[in-house]
Amino acid sequence: MRNTIQNFACNSWSKRLGLYVCFLLLMVGTIWAQNQTIKGTVLDANGESIIGASVLQKGTTNGTITDFEGGFILNNVPSDATIEISFVGYKTQTIPVNGRSTFNIVLKEDNEILDEVVVIGYGVQKKADLTGSVANVNADKLNTQSNANIGQALQGKIAGVDIVSQGGLPGQGTRIMVRGIGTLNNASPLYIVDGMYMTSIDHINPADIESIDVLKDASSAAIYGSRAANGVVIVTTKSGLNTEGAPIIDFSANLGVNMPSKYLDLLNAEEWASVTTKSREAAGLPPLEMAQDLANKEDNDWQDIMFNPALMQNYNLSVKGGGKYSTYYTSVGYTNQDGTMKGTNYQRYTLQSKLDLKKGIFQAGTNIVFTYDQNKPLLSDIRGGMVGQTIQSIPTLAQYDSDNAGGYGGTYGDVFNLYHPLGMADDNLMKRQEDNTKVFLNAYASIEPIKGLKYKINITPDFQFYRYNNHTEEYDFGLNTKDFTETTETQTRTRNVLVENLLTFDRTFDVHKISVLAGYTYQDTRYRYLSGGGRNMPAGISEIDASADGMSVKGNSTRSVMTSILGRVFYSCKDRYLFTATIRRDGSSKFGSNNRYGNFPSVSVGWNMAEESFIKNKLSWLDQLKIRGGYGVLGNQEIDDYQYTSVVTTGINYPDGDGELLVGAFPKNFASLDIRWEETAMTNVGIDFMAFRNRLSLTVDWYVKNTKDILLSVPIPISTGGANDPVRNAGKIRNKGFEFNIGWNDRINNDFSYSANFIGSFNRNEVINMGTDSQVITGGTIHGGTWTTRTLAGYPIAGFWLIPCDGYFNSVEEVNAHQKDGVLIQPSAQPGDIRFKDTNNDGSITDDDRVYCGSPFPDFTFSINGNVTYKNWDLAVTFQGVLGNKIYNATRLELEDVTRGGNYMSTVLDYWTPENPNASVPRLTWNDTNRNARSESDRFLEDGSYFRMRSLQIGYTFPKKWFKGFVEKARVYVSGDNLFTITSYTGYSPDVNSTNMYSRGFDEFIYPNSRTFMMGINVTF
Repeated sequence: MRNTIQNFACNSWSKRLGLYVCFLLLMVGTIWAQNQTIKGTVLDANGESIIGASVLQKGTTNGTITDFEGGFILNNVPSDATIEISFVGYKTQTIPVNGRSTFNIVLKEDNEILDEVVVIGYGVQKKADLTGSVANVNADKLNTQSNANIGQALQGKIAGVDIVSQGGLPGQGTRIMVRGIGTLNNASPLYIVDGMYMTSIDHINPADIESIDVLKDASSAAIYGSRAANGVVIVTTKSGLNTEGAPIIDFSANLGVNMPSKYLDLLNAEEWASVTTKSREAAGLPPLEMAQDLANKEDNDWQDIMFNPALMQNYNLSVKGGGKYSTYYTSVGYTNQDGTMKGTNYQRYTLQSKLDLKKGIFQAGTNIVFTYDQNKPLLSDIRGGMVGQTIQSIPTLAQYDSDNAGGYGGTYGDVFNLYHPLGMADDNLMKRQEDNTKVFLNAYASIEPIKGLKYKINITPDFQFYRYNNHTEEYDFGLNTKDFTETTETQTRTRNVLVENLLTFDRTFDVHKISVLAGYTYQDTRYRYLSGGGRNMPAGISEIDASADGMSVKGNSTRSVMTSILGRVFYSCKDRYLFTATIRRDGSSKFGSNNRYGNFPSVSVGWNMAEESFIKNKLSWLDQLKIRGGYGVLGNQEIDDYQYTSVVTTGINYPDGDGELLVGAFPKNFASLDIRWEETAMTNVGIDFMAFRNRLSLTVDWYVKNTKDILLSVPIPISTGGANDPVRNAGKIRNKGFEFNIGWNDRINNDFSYSANFIGSFNRNEVINMGTDSQVITGGTIHGGTWTTRTLAGYPIAGFWLIPCDGYFNSVEEVNAHQKDGVLIQPSAQPGDIRFKDTNNDGSITDDDRVYCGSPFPDFTFSINGNVTYKNWDLAVTFQGVLGNKIYNATRLELEDVTRGGNYMSTVLDYWTPENPNASVPRLTWNDTNRNARSESDRFLEDGSYFRMRSLQIGYTFPKKWFKGFVEKARVYVSGDNLFTITSYTGYSPDVNSTNMYSRGFDEFIYPNSRTFMMGINVTF
């Protein structure tokens, strides 16, 4: 019985095992049948093989690339899978397998790059249709996250556009120049943000930027007429989109630290005492009191005390969306940037709100841009400013002294009467604050009654309110004291209204494309200035009404109006032959009735050679080859109001000859009704080239920009009685240059892509003539009124004119040998003093020995940009530099002049002695009878060339699946700005730029640029 049961059990398990094996074999066979090997070829439209195309099973990592014949083999592909084929320069295709094993795939060219549009005056245009010189940068190329303003983000991104920092002060903007300086007046470009005219874009939140377009030549900028001589920068901010009602929320935040990119090497207490004592001994003077008894004195490194790492933070939140008939975009932003120097800070609050409505033939919308910023600026109304007062402060100056008013240490003896560094940064002692509110509003409506014909009206009012308050309490800084309290306050208010009426017609008829624009604009600008002050208010009270005496008030107001008529015609035939003509007629109240109106025409043509059959059919690797050229005339009306009228000053006392005074008046200036527009005529020739499926790109432009009738003050004899020289159209300036942008971008596979471009600009600036043959404008003035630059015919604006140095006198014999006709050229010189060249050979060293020593403008400006993406990682880097410019280091002049009772640079330790004839500085002497530190010599002129790592950013985008649909995109990044600079310049930074064009390249205690390290996050919901 037991055997029977055992046999039954064995047979039962055998049958079950057999069934399991059969089931497994069936499943394996089914899976093997479903997963297959596919193969095929990938060709272009001409039947040529595409090498290196990516073939990927969608949604997996199973993929391959095509071989030299365009073929591919992909294993283990399910029959119901989808494959994705992609290659740079072609449109990506997705193809279902559907059980097939062989594929013949033809990829279509992706002309998206050529079809991209750029913003031009009052409209947009395809890049392929451009006949002028227009540069475009999208937000993803700007790296705006780590920059406090747009100018910094633009640096190194556009050929022909020189963007220079105005120092590292928090909130400090940049100066933008397009193709050199072509005027002796305001040389800033015209800024247009979403159709709203602005004098600057530093207040715009970089996170709101969608793209920036720069109109560089006359043919593209002439539509703006008299405003466009210095170029046009058009900013387009982000807009809403149809999300079928579901909002898209973007949040970004970053936190970083700024630190001075460089510290100057200054003397400590022992070194300073040694240098000053030797210098005074050489002049027969006793040591300074502050240089004695060092054991009982402080040894302060004031540069280290006053400059420290500082926090910077940015937060931005935006919401966008919409539906079929309306879209919206709203954003808020906050920036807080502490200065690397104590007592400085900048805060900015921004708000933007856009609404666009469209239904049928009607369209309307509004745009609001609001900015409020608070700034704690430097104490600037002192020699050398706050930076200069700090780094010249003596190491033995005490930090605090409770016996002094204000509580800080003081100077004594034969030294500088400097402000105390800590006192300048103390809000309880010296409080300075700027408040700036800007509101820009835009409302538009348009109607398109028939296809292609549209009428649009823009109404754009804007309001700006500025307030600066400066309050000072009593203080005692030793030699520098103040025994009264004082408050001054300045307020300005600007109101501007712009109304634009535009009629456009845009249609394509077979191979003919035509676009016509006609418009009329009206702009009314009003400005009011008010300033007041008072003294001796109670301690802690800063209201002017509390003043006991010294109350004063002053103010003025101006108004200007401009009306314009404009028109433009664009015609294209077969997308090959392009023609654009523009005309604008402006009328401005800034000129008299004789020359109130100006006409500004332009014409340009283009030839898309790559579309010709004799090229297209033979050079399949060529994607674009366009030659373009244009000529136009632009204007400039950026001068003060009422220059064409004479101003009479009253309350002037005249002696009558009998001991009495008569009250009279005299003309403050002589004016002329004949002053007219500055005119800039520009010729531009360019080439646009793209090849190898848009991977290689090259844009080259050559231009000549001639500006005539420049408005400047022409000297007249003082006997005429006028207090000021009259303004005349008298100057002419030429800028000539060559610029290029060469780039390469490639996508190796779905995981790896990269791009790089090299941008370069050559520009030569020359003054052709001035008001008179002998007229010269000087600049770069240091204390005592000594100038270092001249602007005159035949040379660049603000060129350096200095007396050349010729080494040291190493002996009395050398001093005596430096003579003419038996008379010593430098009779006060001694061994160790500097020998100066008598360039005019008249036997003496005077201003007549100055010679041209170089230009503050670089010969060549360049940048290198690179981007790499690997899977979820991304890297962006920018290098930037200049070659061939000069910088006058007035900071070094102040810090190497050992006749002054301040601190010095460490270079003075390497001073001349008979044993050290190749020293860095001449002999130490307090009286300096030879004037070795004279500011009119080239001793302090240095090479301003540099190469800088402008920015580096590394980011990581988290996989979307991590967030299970709650988060659309999340990215974190770290970045660094101004990471290193290679230069021979010995000042804080070679990136030197003054707001005064006659002092460009003049460095007198500029605020040090910062090196920034930052980390941030971007999240999209």
